[in-house]
Amino acid sequence: MFGSNILEVVIGMIFAFLLLSMVCSAVNEFIEALIKNRAKDLERGIGELLGDPANTTNFIDKLYNHGMVNSLFKGSYPPDNKSDLPSYIPAQNFALAVMDLVKNPPPAGITLPPNLAMALRNFQAQAKGDAATFQAGLEDWYNTGMDRVSGWYKRRTQWILVALGLIVAIAVNADAVNIARAIANDASLRQALVATAQARAGQPLPPGGNSKAVEEQFHEDLKSLNGLGLPIGWELSQAAKASSAATGDQGDWWQRTLKSAQAAAIAVVEILEEHSLGWILTAVAISMGAPFWFDLLNKFVAVRSSPKPQNDQS
Repeated sequence: MFGSNILEVVIGMIFAFLLLSMVCSAVNEFIEALIKNRAKDLERGIGELLGDPANTTNFIDKLYNHGMVNSLFKGSYPPDNKSDLPSYIPAQNFALAVMDLVKNPPPAGITLPPNLAMALRNFQAQAKGDAATFQAGLEDWYNTGMDRVSGWYKRRTQWILVALGLIVAIAVNADAVNIARAIANDASLRQALVATAQARAGQPLPPGGNSKAVEEQFHEDLKSLNGLGLPIGWELSQAAKASSAATGDQGDWWQRTLKSAQAAAIAVVEILEEHSLGWILTAVAISMGAPFWFDLLNKFVAVRSSPKPQNDQS
């Protein structure tokens, strides 16, 4: 029984972190929709892959304006707005566009960036006239470069999630220590969390690029957080109570204001001492990302749902 309770506490904590992570992931998606970091990273990554980050050869212009790539975004390159650029270019589109632009010999007006010129020589030597092998080499080269671009985005996203996690943790008072204590001490809360977590484990995460699905899931997760009975949220703060008490004191306006400020400052320090560790733990947990907590939730739910071995009675 004791082991079962611990497992339920773990599942409850994982589910709480999953919901908070999904809220922050949704906010991050909204930010991404505004500033288009993926598109900027892709443009920068292609420039570094070709060996011409400053686009001195204007090859990036020709690549983005080629039909195999230009069909993926609105307008032409250079764009009027960076947000119009594509956030993803398939490897096949990239390879076919490059192959068309660098026919042997390259047509007039095409200057090859250094990295591309070297890569083409190697791929041509390996392909020995086979177009499919040549194309496969270009695609593999592009995918390798895009792995680096993905790393840029993931690292930046993790730092954004840390910041968002800390903001959300403070805004809604999501103290990981208090949440764990409440789940461990309240059997009805623990059982409700586990039941909801088991139902949620069977549902897929919303696709990251689908803004409508992310928005719908965002509102659903906020409702879930509000309805689970977790110790999340603020009551009338100690600072507000102290300020009200100080305001009722006798004295002139300046004395009342000074007493109110002093009382509020003391209360804020007390709140930080009480919750800062829990907020930091929550922010770190949120930075792990919703997919991490979703996979972990499914594993622990599967362990809890697995049949218990029966002792032989013979």
